[in-house]
Amino acid sequence: MAELYCDICGGAPVRAQILIEGAKLLACARCMRGGKVIFRFEEEGALPSLSGASAAESSEEIVEDYAKIIRNARERIKLPLSVVAERINEQESYLHALEGGRLAPTMEVAKKLEKELGIRLVEKVAGVAPSLAASGSRSFSEPTLADMLDKKKKGK
Repeated sequence: MAELYCDICGGAPVRAQILIEGAKLLACARCMRGGKVIFRFEEEGALPSLSGASAAESSEEIVEDYAKIIRNARERIKLPLSVVAERINEQESYLHALEGGRLAPTMEVAKKLEKELGIRLVEKVAGVAPSLAASGSRSFSEPTLADMLDKKKKGK
């Protein structure tokens, strides 16, 4: 299996797929701290393969309209935000940011909200993310964010 490289710095080995401002990226251990971890490749066998099959096929993801779902469910059962925050042991300001769509919930918080409000916030991902797919060509590799920054610094 060919080794995959971090989409941010170009380093190896890839340890996770992360979400940064809506973009799904492969990241090394150092760069994965800069985004929300969608899927962690813990074991050597869990690394994505270039054939398109991956352990990420069975990963879970937060639904897109989580903010609306959380707010509607809470209002439907007539619970103040402070009560929900207390019941799931989270800050009220954090839940307010979730309902406003300014922050995405962590997987742990999403599961607590699902249980408390009787909603679905986590869904199984059916396929491999486009960033995990490989072209199969060895002559071209997609530029990383570090490549683009280097190019910008050189003035090209």
